[in-house]
Amino acid sequence: MRTLLLHNPKAGKEDPSGEELMDLLASAGFSPKYQSSKDGYKRALRKKWDLVVVAGGDGTVNKVARAIERRETLLAILPVGTANNVARALGLNGEIEPLIAGLQSAKPKKLDVGLAHGPWGKRRFLEAVGFGTIAKAIAHSDGREKPPIGLRVYWGREELQQYLKEASPERYEIEVDGEVFAGEFLLVEIANLGRTGPALPLSTEAAPGDGLFDVVFLFEHDKKPMLSWLENPESEPPPVTVRQGGKVRLRWEHGHARIDDRVYHPPKKSGAVKITRDDCELRVLVPDLPAKDG
Repeated sequence: MRTLLLHNPKAGKEDPSGEELMDLLASAGFSPKYQSSKDGYKRALRKKWDLVVVAGGDGTVNKVARAIERRETLLAILPVGTANNVARALGLNGEIEPLIAGLQSAKPKKLDVGLAHGPWGKRRFLEAVGFGTIAKAIAHSDGREKPPIGLRVYWGREELQQYLKEASPERYEIEVDGEVFAGEFLLVEIANLGRTGPALPLSTEAAPGDGLFDVVFLFEHDKKPMLSWLENPESEPPPVTVRQGGKVRLRWEHGHARIDDRVYHPPKKSGAVKITRDDCELRVLVPDLPAKDG
């Protein structure tokens, strides 16, 4: 099996190194080639691989989703990032060694890929396209010194609380499968997965291969409940309104926008945004192992 290990060498100090991952994969019966996700990865992904093993966080997995051209290639995800939203959605919450050991007998699971058309052009995504508070919080975190890896999820949630406290609602008209939802919202997230941003479980119904987006709205009157929920977001469902659909349209007129972790600043003029599925989903090997947590 022609196997590529695509590794983020900066993912985590306590996680296995690239050399250690290569040894673990060899012990599991693979003969991988190594490729850093920091440079040259697009060229490497153009080659014909049977399996691409992605060792990194959501940013690294998102890179592969955007760059991989051979959709018949199987993927495996080794979650060595911070939030690991994509891996969690697929139930990949275990330790790295047993995950690798289970790859030979693992079954592929569908992972939908979104496609966002807008003023930025066309861009694939895995997590979400968002407008409002989360997008603004991500925008203002760029360039700042990051806290230790173990504190980044907590830090991200705390920072989001601060921006939400000061946020004012903005008006959006959003068409979901032909039905229009209009109102003033503190945030709008078109989610492909249940978790996004700093590991926030914004939608309890989202599934990685259901062919649907969960369109999440936060009203002004739900600001206080949302601030409270952010203190312990694993305790109960979030105080948001959710609609499901396969095609989403809106006009982006103001405020920040984001596609996964890529942020776009407020537009000089409004532009149409259309969000659909990419033609082909990804297939990710998921070992049959018990999950450690949600």
